Amino acid sequence: MIAPLALLAPAALAAAGPASCSEDSARTMTLAEAAAAQAGLCVRLEAIAWNGRLYADVDAIYAGVSIAYRGDAAGRSVRGGPARMAFDPASRDFVDAGSSGAPLAPMPQWLRLTALTARCASVQCAADAAPVLDIVAADRVRDRPVERLLRADVAPAAWKLRPLAADSPWAARFGAAADALFPALRSRDPQQWVPLLGGRWLAAADRARVERLIGARSNPFFAASRAREKPQRVILGWDAATLDVGERALVDAGQVAEAIICWSQHADAERLWPIAAFDADNRPGRPYACARIAYSIRGGEPQWRAFIDQAEGGLAEPQNRGAI
Repeated sequence: MIAPLALLAPAALAAAGPASCSEDSARTMTLAEAAAAQAGLCVRLEAIAWNGRLYADVDAIYAGVSIAYRGDAAGRSVRGGPARMAFDPASRDFVDAGSSGAPLAPMPQWLRLTALTARCASVQCAADAAPVLDIVAADRVRDRPVERLLRADVAPAAWKLRPLAADSPWAARFGAAADALFPALRSRDPQQWVPLLGGRWLAAADRARVERLIGARSNPFFAASRAREKPQRVILGWDAATLDVGERALVDAGQVAEAIICWSQHADAERLWPIAAFDADNRPGRPYACARIAYSIRGGEPQWRAFIDQAEGGLAEPQNRGAI
């Protein structure tokens, strides 16, 4: 059992410098305890690292509860153990060098960390004096994948994405847009899908990225239509609590709205749909394919544009929780 900070002897709370902070001298804590500790304490903990943030567990990722970390504090290089973790200054994330020594894409992963507690004090801080950890050493915790949550894993109130109500005035609009978009993406024909993704406003880099995605043998939109019957489809909107006052007013006024539409060949797709936007990433192996559609009605003229979101690293598909 970890002793409460208030009960620790003063010597145990003495500030440690980088040279004296090691795995042997570090105090084992939870991420929450480290975030609340005084600056300069040498700590040892396990946490999920992803996109420059540390999370206590997968639930914290979906709740958006995290603290920042620095892997290159004071010019120190991070010491990697047997799992060969390296800090990548470009992405400001940890990458696994792998057997070839070539860094792979940053992805969420459990790390065993030795770090110094600190307080953020720069223009890049999310909040003044926010807690931050200066990483001294990092090892990946093997055989502990970071898997995405399914609907059954959390209460519906915690879903960041939820199906659009059937009586919503936006349901028919997004449905019609999806009916036009899906066959265009499945066709792989740029003359069909480019106009729906912005036409001349579609950046060259985004066009090339989408071409690679739908041109691959693993085209997720083609895979979603392999079923003998019509693919399963869902229209997902953001939870109202995630919208600011201005965004909510525009949606309520029927002027603008955004939704994520997903398709799947799985008969039990209802339990597999993403519950957060970062899971609608078209990562290989997902049991669905997704597109984001932004819709607006200006001067009585309806307009919409589709976006195909992707991420190089994302939460892994859950294993041993039913066939996928």
